[in-house]
Amino acid sequence: MVALNLGGDDAGEVREEAERLALLLNTAQEEAILQGQLFALAIEKRGYHFLQLTKKGTLEPLAKEDDVLRPRELPIGMKISEIEIDGTVQEQDQKIGIVLQPSGDLPDFVITFHKGTATWRVTGSIGNGIRSTQSLEGRATS
Repeated sequence: MVALNLGGDDAGEVREEAERLALLLNTAQEEAILQGQLFALAIEKRGYHFLQLTKKGTLEPLAKEDDVLRPRELPIGMKISEIEIDGTVQEQDQKIGIVLQPSGDLPDFVITFHKGTATWRVTGSIGNGIRSTQSLEGRATS
């Protein structure tokens, strides 16, 4: 399958990126459970990458050769405008991460993507899992 994006569709582009991150987070959560190892998502304004707990007890980036959980850079003009973890908005000048436990536990979180007037969110919680939602009038809806 080939996808062609000729630009001009901020809403579609933001939706695609939010859906991609939701799918990748679900994949990383499954890997954490299957491997019995802690995984984490490191978030920056212009992208994100996944980390894995090593035998030495440190979080290290996954190999760049990992085709699925490789580092991702956001398209030009798009940004992660807000990150909320367990009800607290995170300062974006600090290192931000979401920990995916081997038990399947994860914190409640909201990651907001923004480009032009388009806004989508990736939300996660124990009860509702991880999913992407469109933001309408400052509220996320499915």
